Amino acid sequence: MPWRDDECRGGSRRYSDFIDSLFDKKREVRVMNRTRAMRRKTVWIAALGLVVVAGCGGGGGASDEGASSSGDASAKTLKVYVPSNVEEFPAGTDLNANEIVDYIERQTGFDIEWEMQPKEGVDQKINIMMASGETPDLIITGSKDIYSNLAQQGLLAPLDDALKEHGPRILDTVPEETWKAVMYNDGIYAIAVPQNQAATNGMLVRTDILEELGIAIPKTLDEYGAALRTIKEKKPEMIPLLGGAAEGNGNAFGYIQSFAGAFGLGAKYVVEGDRVVHTYTQPYARDFLAYMRELYAEGILDREYPVNKNTNIQEKMVSGQAVMTTIGWADAKGVVEAYLEKNPGSKLEWIHPPVGPNGQFGYQKNTPVRVYMLVPRASQKVNEVVQFINNYMADDVMDVVSYGWEGTHYNLDGDIVVATEEAEKIRYRIYYQLWDTEKNFLNRVELKGFGPYYNPLTEYTTYTEITNFAPPIPEVVEHSQSLTDLTNEYYIKIISGALPMEAFDEYVDKWNGTGGETSLQAINDWYASFR
Repeated sequence: MPWRDDECRGGSRRYSDFIDSLFDKKREVRVMNRTRAMRRKTVWIAALGLVVVAGCGGGGGASDEGASSSGDASAKTLKVYVPSNVEEFPAGTDLNANEIVDYIERQTGFDIEWEMQPKEGVDQKINIMMASGETPDLIITGSKDIYSNLAQQGLLAPLDDALKEHGPRILDTVPEETWKAVMYNDGIYAIAVPQNQAATNGMLVRTDILEELGIAIPKTLDEYGAALRTIKEKKPEMIPLLGGAAEGNGNAFGYIQSFAGAFGLGAKYVVEGDRVVHTYTQPYARDFLAYMRELYAEGILDREYPVNKNTNIQEKMVSGQAVMTTIGWADAKGVVEAYLEKNPGSKLEWIHPPVGPNGQFGYQKNTPVRVYMLVPRASQKVNEVVQFINNYMADDVMDVVSYGWEGTHYNLDGDIVVATEEAEKIRYRIYYQLWDTEKNFLNRVELKGFGPYYNPLTEYTTYTEITNFAPPIPEVVEHSQSLTDLTNEYYIKIISGALPMEAFDEYVDKWNGTGGETSLQAINDWYASFR
């Protein structure tokens, strides 16, 4: 989307003026003295009695800039805080000692101290670190909430000047539209990694059960309702539909997103006409709640919906207790393979999500920003972080992090990457995937056998959450968590019968009166300049 000349909310500089200066290719990029960027090692040649001091460059041509803008050895060391994952390290290696780390350090010219984020409570841990002043130099997160909260508190370093001086690869790679999502008070406070994934969730169904009961593959809401009721009648020992609202801090839409999409609730804030609306307070949201409430009352939606988490959903599908659920493509592979291993004659497949009476269906598109790279203001190493990421983005570095080394961990069959058995020994490389491209992502999807689970879902991402394109909006950030909690409380209780349907009106009034109306107005003010 082109940049407009409208002034950014809360500031006097125009977006177009700022972007023009940021992307001015005539601006000279300062090239640091490469000698200071080199690591030096002493090689003793005893036979000659000579000492040869050789500069060890940053790994061929990958490093475009020196590792330090000051020549201080400490500036060449960065602390990087990365998300956790399930992959383990082989014996004798760890997060800071393995061949991938060694390669990254050689190629970028930086010594990196890697630290892994906890699996849960990441936002609390980051808040504690920020409050203490003992921060890493670079935080990697996929959470816009974390970015927004830290930006508003003034805890992040501005990156504009460092990007202009030290980030040519970054500026060449990130589209203008993506930068717009990480602007705050007319400045950039995160390096935005563009989104490279299209699909999210899908409707996973035991189609062998449908065949056994003579049920045609459903598509409309009415067909889904009839199919679920037949399963309940003919297979009373099974759970026709799984849902789970207890993930994280709660999510009323957990694992029932397929049905939300059929009612127009595929995203929270969407554009209708020339304005943004909050879908969860619209009349069609009442229809969704009534539909799901009826399924729950009839014992079709799992009675444990209010307390189910991801582990419960997967266990119930793998054990054969349930017939259908909404689930992410990454989880689906493990579920399908585990179930079919025990039940080779069965079928567990994607089907089209339910289509509502107005033709609506599907799921929310991913945010335009896949990853936020944050530099705490306390770090004092803004230039070095930008240099490191810029050097990291070299093709050879990203190829090694994505696949390993050609001839050892993979071979090429034309443009297709074919993994060898050795690739299993470096599965931990996922911890170091700081930047990614769509091509590399799709290659890995096929390489790791996720193709049949990811590819069919791309056509079902039909909803655009418009606020994903917005920078942090103070009113929204201030009220976001309380409004989310309010929605979850009322939705879960209405669906499970703990509150009557009439409580929806009470929910709408509370939402409007406790920051919702203010937030929505602020979003529409922003949208007026975004269109």
